[in-house]
Amino acid sequence: MPIERVVEYKITVPRHAALDIIFRVGLLGMFMPIDRPSKLPAPSIDQEVYSDVRGLIETARVIAKYSQFPQDLNIGKFSIKVSSFRDLVESVYKSGGELISRIRQIEDSLNNLEGDLLKYRLLIKVNSLVGSTQFRNIKYVVFEIPIRSLRDFENSVKQIEDAMLIKLEETNDRAYLLVVSPTWELGKVSDMARLHNVRQVDLPEADAQNADARIKELEASLSNLREQLNSLINNNKAKIRGILDAANIAESVIQTYVNSAVEEGGEVVSRIDMIRRQISELEARLSRLRLLIEAYNGLMKSGLRSIELKAMAYTLFVVKGQIPPELDKYPGYVIELGNDLRAYLAIGDIEYTETSSVVKAPREHLTDLQASVNLLSREVREVERRLGELRNELSEIMRERDEACNYSLEEARQLSDLVTIRGFVLEKNVNKFEDFLYRTLTDLAVDAKVRKFTRIAQVSTVDPDEAPTSEEYPLPIRAFKEITYMYGIPRYGEFSPVTLTAILFPIFFGWMFPDAGQGAILMFFGILMNRLRYNGKSSILRAMFSGKANMWGVLFTMMGTWAIVFALLNSGEVFGMDLIRPLLPWGHVFVNGDISEYWIDWTLPLAMLFGFTMLTLSLILKPINRARLGHRLDALTLTWVPLVFIGFGLLMMNVGIVPVALLNPAFSTLLAPGVRLLGAAL
Repeated sequence: MPIERVVEYKITVPRHAALDIIFRVGLLGMFMPIDRPSKLPAPSIDQEVYSDVRGLIETARVIAKYSQFPQDLNIGKFSIKVSSFRDLVESVYKSGGELISRIRQIEDSLNNLEGDLLKYRLLIKVNSLVGSTQFRNIKYVVFEIPIRSLRDFENSVKQIEDAMLIKLEETNDRAYLLVVSPTWELGKVSDMARLHNVRQVDLPEADAQNADARIKELEASLSNLREQLNSLINNNKAKIRGILDAANIAESVIQTYVNSAVEEGGEVVSRIDMIRRQISELEARLSRLRLLIEAYNGLMKSGLRSIELKAMAYTLFVVKGQIPPELDKYPGYVIELGNDLRAYLAIGDIEYTETSSVVKAPREHLTDLQASVNLLSREVREVERRLGELRNELSEIMRERDEACNYSLEEARQLSDLVTIRGFVLEKNVNKFEDFLYRTLTDLAVDAKVRKFTRIAQVSTVDPDEAPTSEEYPLPIRAFKEITYMYGIPRYGEFSPVTLTAILFPIFFGWMFPDAGQGAILMFFGILMNRLRYNGKSSILRAMFSGKANMWGVLFTMMGTWAIVFALLNSGEVFGMDLIRPLLPWGHVFVNGDISEYWIDWTLPLAMLFGFTMLTLSLILKPINRARLGHRLDALTLTWVPLVFIGFGLLMMNVGIVPVALLNPAFSTLLAPGVRLLGAAL
């Protein structure tokens, strides 16, 4: 079955409307954006919109920890009315900010109450260990320390004479220690605390009765706040889910814009102009260098190896054509070099603006003309290399721009802030897509720039290297798409092997595994994968029964079904035992101790011929596919492979390596003299 045919669109709109187009077309789900060519720079994006999107994404990241309801289908919908992508981002960002602010207020109160509750609990533990009596020269200090630093701190405190360390409590990654120390050792204890970055916990002043009452009061307040937090989250499930979805949409829109949008003018045109200027400068330099080399060679042919006039000032000009009057007015000497080339040796230090036909020779070149020619030749090669690179780069940029843009380069120079988005649409969805695009642009046409500069083009030829592979099948066949794509994805324009796999895989599997009992187990397991849902702690069970492996469930169901079908038709086996009388007599190799007549006459030759035919078809399809993609030379060089394979197979059959002689007389034509001759010839 061929890959779905696609149509390429190029949509040009003003920059401020591009995000709206991407947003609305993305919601339609029919447009597949094409990545921007590598040589073209990414267009800029409105910083206010980008800042709002980043804020929305950060809001979603913070609020995501409260969305612990992925399988809850009764969350409801979070509705918001917007007229543009920017309105969506701003509205959801504002709504999310308000929700986070309320949640954080409750969380801050919870954290404060939990801190107070911990202090009162530590106070009760300290009093239970050392009593409530206070001694003048004995101090009790409680420290909070990370678990990872606990051992080092304990060892340090033990080195302090007369200090005692008692562990009070461990919570999460923190430990709370009581240090009992005489007052004269408190300085050392404080130094140790600073050294290990340990925080001292200030315990409240209260007796046991008041502490117990305060703990009950704090626990009641904490319970009330937790209920408020849970109620707030449960009442805003739809909003939380909506914020997460909106953040994902906004991030996708920005990512698509950055990866796919192409500027019609702006930086693209500036870059093209810059490369052209560089090429023009290098061409002028190359012309100057070649003129100097030609002049120096002409001077050397006339017998001059150097020009040095120590007693007077002079300037040498190389002139192509007639000497300009502005230069001829200076006294000097003309040396004819041939090919309409002249060297004009002017007396004095002459300043003259160089042109394409008049070049001033540097004084240092004239001391050794041969060395100067060698030096200039190396410079010419370097300039030519750089010129080739720039021309290739310009050609590549121009080619990519012509492919990606709707406006010509000259038109783009007169315009600004236009971007083009390219993408593919399935051919069967073209009418629906164009209708939607027309309605969208009608909504956006309230802006005069959108009405004036929007341009839509449908590309006549689709590049197979860029075109996506899109195939749609019914659910049973779709499962075999997963298997086929594990080995490779067919390219646009190729014949897709998915349908062939859907036909041959069940036949091969059933023929290879014809057991009704084990087939029933496979079928039952596949049904469970489709129906059962598991969200527990086991990662293996979650992977199998979370709903993400539905395709594999369908595949296992079909594998089990075909195993049962072939058991009924061919083998009659149930868990390896012959318990069913098969409908067809092909399956048994031995019957009553002798080789089955049916197996010899039909099953064996059919299997051999089927395999031979499949391999031959595969070898024939390869050059056909290469030819369809335009690689005709490759296709021509591959045509000999199936011919050699067919000839080799026939030859092996006719010389007795493949036991055709044992086959049913229906296949005796394989031994005919004409077939033998054909096999030998191939």
